[in-house]
Amino acid sequence: MVYIEKEGLSAELGRKIIEIRKSDMWKSIDRDNTDAVRQVFDHLFPKNDVKAVLIHEQRGLCAYCMRRIYMDSHSRVEHFIPLSADKEKAIDYKNMLGVCDGGEKITGQQGHILCCDAHKKETEIRTSPLNKVQMDKIAYKPDGTIYTEPRDDVMEKDINETLLLNGIRKLDGSIRDTATEILKGRRDAYDRARRMMENLNRSGKCTSGAVKKIMDRLLNEDEREEFVGVKLYYFRKKYTSLVRRGL
Repeated sequence: MVYIEKEGLSAELGRKIIEIRKSDMWKSIDRDNTDAVRQVFDHLFPKNDVKAVLIHEQRGLCAYCMRRIYMDSHSRVEHFIPLSADKEKAIDYKNMLGVCDGGEKITGQQGHILCCDAHKKETEIRTSPLNKVQMDKIAYKPDGTIYTEPRDDVMEKDINETLLLNGIRKLDGSIRDTATEILKGRRDAYDRARRMMENLNRSGKCTSGAVKKIMDRLLNEDEREEFVGVKLYYFRKKYTSLVRRGL
């Protein structure tokens, strides 16, 4: 996960949502009538237009696992606070994230492991990609495991049990990856970052300035690399170390 900064909606999209909120139809829906709320979200809310905004502000990556998402059936609009839990937030763009399908549409894998919103479903979580303080705690191991540093038990529960971002640990201690192979993706990203540092060292260009340029490029790309958070974490640690050493 990486921090997501909301860009805001166009005036036209904002007006469409306000019109829904002000309509007698919307006001007449009981707050506990999840089916009616979902009908509005699915058929009256400008979902595809909002999804395009979400994908753009997330630089083309799933808000949870950082896999590439596109404007197709493999991506969806996720409610951070579940649609079933809050009627008003069901049509609130600020409560929405662009996410992958979590492996739901992958075929040929018996008992495949879902992740992200596909596993979260209507469970409420407290770990938000919109919370920079939380996102600064996200860390990665060379094997692709995502964890919190310093440890945050609430976030760990969301990561490992609700979003299932570390797959499933089997009784023999081995880990079974998700159907979308996000552990492998993060492991490969860690390896690529490490090789980049090795090349900088060999060329004699391993300075804090050089590493900062890499981080800035990764952050500012219109379409970010898949699993970019792993590289950013790795280079951030190297950058801090270089600065402390005066390099």
